[in-house]
Amino acid sequence: MQAAGFVQIDDFLREDERSPLLDYVLSRESEFVPTTTSTGETDYRRSQILYWFPDYSDWMVQRVAAVVPEVFQRLGMAQAAIEQIEIQLTAHNDGHYYKIHNDNGSTEAATRVLSYVYYFHRHPKAFTGGELQLYHPDVEYGATTQTDGFQLIEPCNNRIVFFPSGYLHAVMPVVCPSQAFPDSRFTLNGWVRQV
Repeated sequence: MQAAGFVQIDDFLREDERSPLLDYVLSRESEFVPTTTSTGETDYRRSQILYWFPDYSDWMVQRVAAVVPEVFQRLGMAQAAIEQIEIQLTAHNDGHYYKIHNDNGSTEAATRVLSYVYYFHRHPKAFTGGELQLYHPDVEYGATTQTDGFQLIEPCNNRIVFFPSGYLHAVMPVVCPSQAFPDSRFTLNGWVRQV
């Protein structure tokens, strides 16, 4: 067993980039829909997602792409040609969570090699919880399996975290007393696919 490898970059976006992003998200509250899982399980993931946000999707993908070579190097991962960088916009509010999973365990997700999560929220922060629980990998049998060891990564404003897509991870339950959408834990998250 080895410690979970991840790369964390704080202050990822400039204030003049982050503030309009938050305003944009808050203006589209009515367009968010409940999330689902590829297995169809109903008690495995609770959050809301915005699938279409062209004003920011390509923009954020470019910023992620700019740091991916350094992230691969810092994680000791082989660099191959990038096929695609996927992105989604997610909101976690009171009682929301995502149980233990990996990001490349299905046939349609098999080419995902690197996952990322960019955190942002209003000030002052109006929720607790929502940490990324990243499990230490056990690859003794050629597959990543759950171990007792993990790291909790705080969802700090303007922080982005990268980790191998095969690592098991979870989103810890969020507590948001107001239950107001603007007080949510917001993320731009996605996956780097390699050919």
